[in-house]
Amino acid sequence: MSLGLPSHLSRAANSKALAAAARWTALVCLVMAIVNVAISTVGGTSGTASWISTLVLVPMILLLLLLSRGRTVVLTVTYLLVGAVCTFLYVYLLFESTPAYRDTNLFVVALPVVAMTLVGGTGTGALVGILWATLGFALAEGAVIVGATAAGRVFRPDAISLGAYLLLVGVLAFDGLTRGSRSRTQSALHRAVRDARLVDLRREQLAESTANLHDTVLSELAAIAATEPGELPQRLRARIESDLLALGGATLPAAAVPPAGTADGDPWYRSELRRAIEDARDEGLAVDVSGDRDAVARLADDSRRAVGLAVRQCLVNVLRHSGSATAEVAVSSGDGSVSVMVVDGGSGFAVAAPGGDRLGLRQSVHDRISKVGGTVTIYSSEDVGTTVIMTVPTADNA
Repeated sequence: MSLGLPSHLSRAANSKALAAAARWTALVCLVMAIVNVAISTVGGTSGTASWISTLVLVPMILLLLLLSRGRTVVLTVTYLLVGAVCTFLYVYLLFESTPAYRDTNLFVVALPVVAMTLVGGTGTGALVGILWATLGFALAEGAVIVGATAAGRVFRPDAISLGAYLLLVGVLAFDGLTRGSRSRTQSALHRAVRDARLVDLRREQLAESTANLHDTVLSELAAIAATEPGELPQRLRARIESDLLALGGATLPAAAVPPAGTADGDPWYRSELRRAIEDARDEGLAVDVSGDRDAVARLADDSRRAVGLAVRQCLVNVLRHSGSATAEVAVSSGDGSVSVMVVDGGSGFAVAAPGGDRLGLRQSVHDRISKVGGTVTIYSSEDVGTTVIMTVPTADNA
């Protein structure tokens, strides 16, 4: 379903559409007037002066073409003034060359009057358009009266030009009266779309927060369970404090952050992936790292963080469920992507079978990687082990 234009744009768009339609209709009327007079002249029913009457309409056509490219108040006023003069000359020459025409109640006389009326002005409101149409109709009718009087003919109002004026006024008035209700309806629809989008954003943020909380709590509980009874080691305490502050949206002072490595400028040492591996090692899991570590630098910041947090959850799953004391993390890069593989030789599970606790795999791995445009593939079977392959596009291909 289309919601249409927003209310702040619909007024100008509707007015421009009506004005453009009126201008092109006016152009058709002028061309019809020229063609009608030309046919009468070729048929011998009118004098040679009728050819001149067709030429006097050319300035109106040229001004209409300029108006179609861009309407301005000055150009519209020029069209109306020039049009009044051209209409007078057209009517006078038409009557002089055609003695059979006794009064102005003629289709061929109404055409330039309609062309003058249909130029609905340069405003963006119904009232402004009605005022321009009224001015054009009045100037055109005045030119017809003067031209008919100068040629010794009787002025009689014609139904065609009057009907065109009333039709245009009716359309503009209807648009002005109904525009308010349309704007209110559109505003309500756009508010509903905005509210629905806000609900989606809140849901995404809640899912992200849930995944972060799930990963952090499980990782820290596993680390605490793996330590000896008594006071927690300083490194573990600093790590838990840093994670808790991160969950609350704060950051730990630089002096309190545990050392990340010996190469501060290396993206690998500053990555979430390396930290996840070091945390798993602190919890007692022997993690072997292989492959191209420099490939981490090819990832965007959000992708690098997503991969690190997903690997962290995979390693937590190894500690909690696999029964294996070892795991391997392999990093590789290809054309436009970086792949990270986590392998363990534990008990494994049936991938197709519904598990009792799949929140970690669903939110912390699948959903997290898919949000950065990546894919996750899991191979696992009982008593063989589990392999999780995460492929994420690089920063220049994201």
